[in-house]
Amino acid sequence: MTDLPNLSTLSAEIAPGLVTVKNYGDASFISLPMVYPSGAFVTVRLGYAAGGIRVSDSGFAYREIESFGAMRSFANTARTIAEEHDVEAGRREVFVDVPVEHVERAIFDVSAASKAIADRIVANASQAAEIAIEEMLQERLERVFPAAVEFRGRLAGASATEWDLTAIARPNGRVAVFHAVPNYPVAVFKASTAFHDLAALPDPPSLIAVVRSRAEMGPANALLAQAGRVIEIDQADEAFSQAAA
Repeated sequence: MTDLPNLSTLSAEIAPGLVTVKNYGDASFISLPMVYPSGAFVTVRLGYAAGGIRVSDSGFAYREIESFGAMRSFANTARTIAEEHDVEAGRREVFVDVPVEHVERAIFDVSAASKAIADRIVANASQAAEIAIEEMLQERLERVFPAAVEFRGRLAGASATEWDLTAIARPNGRVAVFHAVPNYPVAVFKASTAFHDLAALPDPPSLIAVVRSRAEMGPANALLAQAGRVIEIDQADEAFSQAAA
């Protein structure tokens, strides 16, 4: 135990690195140890307001969902979540004006609301994109593997975790997993985790990630390909049968 540091000293050394502050003119930006779906840190802006301080997310949640093309969902979602956190929803930001003594609480409320808005909208958009691929995939697999495919099935991986999968085909005694993966970080990481767990089985199934476009997926292709194959939904039937072989 003598080699271990004093906890108060250790905490004091770590804490400053969890939060960063940048000042620009009359505004200060505080980045917090919370992340948006893209992996960017949640950041709030402090500026002056009549009689106090305005704490806002400076539109960072909006820009986050804009990068996923889901801007139209912002207004309604932001209004609902802002009410839950007792802050205001503007056209492209969430904010609250408070006296100086309430700034710390306002930072917590605004950052939590901003993250919740981005999380909810991106999750909904990811689900919608996944369903669109699933519908096309179901039609394709019913044609390629008639009477030998199960949709919305589950398989347990080496960790004993049961994974929800788009489809499980069983051609000629083999097991092949086809999973629809939209171009959203949460969906990619979930599929990658499931594939690695399934690949660790003594007799692993063939693992196939089905995407709309490899070009659209970018670096996510390499992540998915670590434990399986990646094919596009518009490829020929032969690509699906060969992937399952």
